Amino acid sequence: MMGGCGRAALLLALAMPVLAGCGGGKAAPAGDAVLDQAMDVGHQSAGLERLTVAEAQYRLAGTRALARDDAGAIGDAGYNLAVVQLAQGRPADALSTIAATRAALAVRGRQGADAGLDLTQAAALHRLSRDDEAAPLAAGATASPDPAIAEQASLLTGLIADARGDRATLAQAVAHLAHPHPVPAKWQADEDELQARLRLAQDPVVARELAVHAADLRRQLVDYRGMARALTLAARAAGQAGDSGGAAALSLQAAQSQHAQSASAPVVAGAPDPFAEPAPPI
Repeated sequence: MMGGCGRAALLLALAMPVLAGCGGGKAAPAGDAVLDQAMDVGHQSAGLERLTVAEAQYRLAGTRALARDDAGAIGDAGYNLAVVQLAQGRPADALSTIAATRAALAVRGRQGADAGLDLTQAAALHRLSRDDEAAPLAAGATASPDPAIAEQASLLTGLIADARGDRATLAQAVAHLAHPHPVPAKWQADEDELQARLRLAQDPVVARELAVHAADLRRQLVDYRGMARALTLAARAAGQAGDSGGAAALSLQAAQSQHAQSASAPVVAGAPDPFAEPAPPI
């Protein structure tokens, strides 16, 4: 297993299915200030969602790690780079980075399972709707000794299972996320969202409550991608409960958030937007 610190600690702001690695110092033995600084600046930039800056810093750190022939630092820099690419909506680039990182590690005798890389690869595959490939990687990462990685892997396993209509695996993921309370807000949001997906068909009213609560927690965590996903789920539950007005409002909220996060997201027709640029005069 690579890296001296919990990789899951870095990018809660980008919250997964994005997961991040440890930035700097502990990845490499002391002695390369350039490498350490590049990793630290990448970490700070990612936390502020300055993702292009973070990407450049992780590339710099990785290049320095290659010069140093430091397998641990190569693994962490490659991992962080893939996470930032995934956070920018570039899952294909993230897969390429992960494959090249694995190859560079293999040359240096570092082979075998790596739960962090597996989880990030599974998240990228899921974004590309390649769930048959993603599912075993995510499931394997649930056994990670790092509780944050195991938690995120359980969430991703549940999301994949729900997308595939695999209720047995979804129920297993829910059971894996059943924590003694209180728990960190991130973990509670994960548990509530998967519980909502499991209960959707039988009890859409409760499913809606759970999904809305998950959305509220993700908003507090600045996980807007996850928040929009939970709002979309709440809209489905409202529709199944017969509340068409509530379903329409929740769908609009989710879609408007997605569009605000990415200019490539579809424009939300009819959504009130007090911040849109005024149309040029004719």
